[in-house]
Amino acid sequence: MQSNDRLYWGKNYPDLPELNLNQVQLDSWKWFLEIGVAQSLSEITPIEDFTGKNWNLELFGHTVEKPSLTPQTAMKKGLTFSAPLRIQAKLTNKQTGKVASGEVFLGDMPQMTDRGTFIINGVERTIINQVVRSPGVYFGAELDAASGRVVHTAELRPIRGTWLEFEISKNDIISVRIDRRRKFPVTTLLRAMGLSDSVSLTDHFKKFDSDANHKYLDSTLAKDPTKTTEEALIEIYKKMRPGEPIVLENAQHLLFDLFFNPRRYDLGQVGRYKLNKRLNLTAKSTVLTRDDLIATVAYLIGLQNGQGKTDDIDHLANRRVRRVGELIAQTAFRDGLLRLERAIKEKMSLVSTEELATPGQLVNARPVIAAVNEFFRSSQLSQILEQTNPLAEIDHLRRLTVMGRGGIT
Repeated sequence: MQSNDRLYWGKNYPDLPELNLNQVQLDSWKWFLEIGVAQSLSEITPIEDFTGKNWNLELFGHTVEKPSLTPQTAMKKGLTFSAPLRIQAKLTNKQTGKVASGEVFLGDMPQMTDRGTFIINGVERTIINQVVRSPGVYFGAELDAASGRVVHTAELRPIRGTWLEFEISKNDIISVRIDRRRKFPVTTLLRAMGLSDSVSLTDHFKKFDSDANHKYLDSTLAKDPTKTTEEALIEIYKKMRPGEPIVLENAQHLLFDLFFNPRRYDLGQVGRYKLNKRLNLTAKSTVLTRDDLIATVAYLIGLQNGQGKTDDIDHLANRRVRRVGELIAQTAFRDGLLRLERAIKEKMSLVSTEELATPGQLVNARPVIAAVNEFFRSSQLSQILEQTNPLAEIDHLRRLTVMGRGGIT
């Protein structure tokens, strides 16, 4: 019997890479396990007691063990598909110099399946990717109704920490607000950061403040009630902590915590990249620097003088996507570690330096487990996987949303 060979009239592409539509989820989870956990641990370590004189605990070297059951078994038995997370800990007694090291259990971490999903209490769930505004600096313009002039504004937004808002008034005074509190002249903030001399302030902005009819820096300096760094620090402290006793040391600590403490202020790698690109800087630090502030004010003056361009904050170039690994690292896991840090400090204050304490006595995994479980069970971004058909599954795994903590809405 004669066989008919099938003829292919189209082109054959044997070298095309294999397409995995779930790879966006898998790659992000791999980043979390390899890098994200270590980054979150580095934010809280070392942990010292409230006095800073007795105990010091360092957390490092995490390992994720293999899950004890398969995803299919977890779904059948109504369990969570998870694996134990363990870290190395070193406890130092500052009084005696003795060191105790050991491995510490930090909780069962839900694991992602090969399909990019999680099994929580036997239910298959997915974490939706979130669209957020990129950290960085944004310049805008608005019409002043009284004078009819277009005045420009700037916003400096970090991933985590204090917002700075700059504005130019109809009287050519450049003001700044910290976290939408009362505004004050921007030169006060610059003085507090070390630029106390009026001459050096003028020199920094001479190139940009070139309009003879509108001398922005001179008008701002005339409005500025401070002359030295100490006076500027106290002025900011009055605005941020009204009614509290004024102590210079407290004012210095406040400014450090607002802008220079990595645990409270973080631009992130994305924010630093956007800031450097927008203002032609080369800094690498993820906290605010004095040069960032000078460059922002200089660009704002340039905009008022017709140089540069404003930003459209709703443009997709000024948005970014937070994937599953980043969402868990920066919300659930970080929250759990901060609660753990507080619990460890409280335990340290109860343990005598004469006792032989171990890291296992101080580290309790419950705060981390509770924070992670809360995220997977009650967050807006954690949803039961749609399984109407295979296309609905893939659509759900690749979905974007603006909802949830830190989102645009």
